[in-house]
Amino acid sequence: MDSINTLPKRISSAKQAQQPQEIQPMPLWLSAILFGVPTALVALGFHWLRPFLEAQGYSPIISFLGALAAPLALLFAGALVGYHVVEGRPLEWEAFSQRMRFPKFRWIDALLGVGLFIMVSAGYALFSSFGDDLIRAGLIPVPAGLPAIVDPLADFTPAALDRMAGGRLLGQWDLVLLFLVTFFFNIAGEELWWRGYILPRQELTHGKWTWLLHGLLWNLFHVFKWWDLIGLLPVTLILSFSAQRLKNNWPVLIAHALLNGISLVIVIAGVIGLL
Repeated sequence: MDSINTLPKRISSAKQAQQPQEIQPMPLWLSAILFGVPTALVALGFHWLRPFLEAQGYSPIISFLGALAAPLALLFAGALVGYHVVEGRPLEWEAFSQRMRFPKFRWIDALLGVGLFIMVSAGYALFSSFGDDLIRAGLIPVPAGLPAIVDPLADFTPAALDRMAGGRLLGQWDLVLLFLVTFFFNIAGEELWWRGYILPRQELTHGKWTWLLHGLLWNLFHVFKWWDLIGLLPVTLILSFSAQRLKNNWPVLIAHALLNGISLVIVIAGVIGLL
């Protein structure tokens, strides 16, 4: 008789175990870990793996892209693991888009994204000019041997692109493919991990000031190129504020993709022979 009475309770418990967990608040120590580990991996890739690949004979730009692709791909995978394994949510777009804050796409999202892109580009240009002044004054050290794509003191010219590509950029479609893969994980990985998985949990802990903490931590994620942190400050803060305010990550993703896609467009133009 007792076993019969407990059967409905067991069924109910099993159903509850299968249901996705509610979004849990993220304490500050966990935010530090979930930002800190990717930061360390990207820094390791840039400052150890990239020079190692160059020493093996790979071109500077191949080495740069290859060193960053793996840790950025881990962000993408981490967001999926957090969503599906940790929170127990189904692998279907409706549930995924709701949790990651990608509602049905509207044209206004594209317009907002372009507007954010213009805003953060202006902010980056203004703050970078100040950072460059500090670099030229010797107050911010810049390591030697950087690829021109991230070297603040180098002229990003067609000749510099050719040197990064190992001598001649024209016709190197394999480089474009690698760039596209890295670009995908850069944008999708960061947006799903930072703004999709982490930000909503941080909001439950830090409330209306979450964007400030989130933006500063995201800024520090780029410490592997510390000479660029000043320029990136308005970018990370504006996009973090927008993501929290809108509760919609499409505009932020678009702005992020446009900003980071400039170098991809330049490389494709060089491969085609337009430069």
